[in-house]
Amino acid sequence: MNSMTDNIRVVRLTQDYQFKSFDCGNQDLNDFLLSDSKPYLQKLLSVTYILETDDDIVAYFSVSNDKISVPDSDKATWRKIKALFPHSKHRSDYPAVKIGRLAVNQKYRNNGIGSDILNFVKEFFITGNRTGCSFVTVDALREAIPFYLKNDFRYLDKTTADADTDTCLMYYDLTKLVD
Repeated sequence: MNSMTDNIRVVRLTQDYQFKSFDCGNQDLNDFLLSDSKPYLQKLLSVTYILETDDDIVAYFSVSNDKISVPDSDKATWRKIKALFPHSKHRSDYPAVKIGRLAVNQKYRNNGIGSDILNFVKEFFITGNRTGCSFVTVDALREAIPFYLKNDFRYLDKTTADADTDTCLMYYDLTKLVD
């Protein structure tokens, strides 16, 4: 970290949180934080965590429950997922946590904050998890796919990797951190 990122703290969003300055350069991600994150929290749809300094929101991420199931993946990937578990534990779906949104303020980019957030989420859900959770999933924006690949996420359905869609479903295997 450098002096620009030394005084960052992580806070869980509450209904009375007073938003500070934030612009990640993506209007949808900005709008989610400033307009939708509190209603999502109130309706128990997701929980948002904010990385902040005294002056700015540095970044944020939002998480919710998810699952990986047969229809989400291609056959080869599903076989790899099932192979992670003993045969007696095979299921038609496996528990996951979804990163619904993740954004870094333009002012703080290129400091490794996005990767730090992913590492925080991974650690949080293998140490402080209150339910079972084997995977982290994300509907990665096309432009963010290289970032997630660099952070060891994989395509859940390889056929969507080249599809003409705005997002691509990707996953990270948390079990490899506890074996």
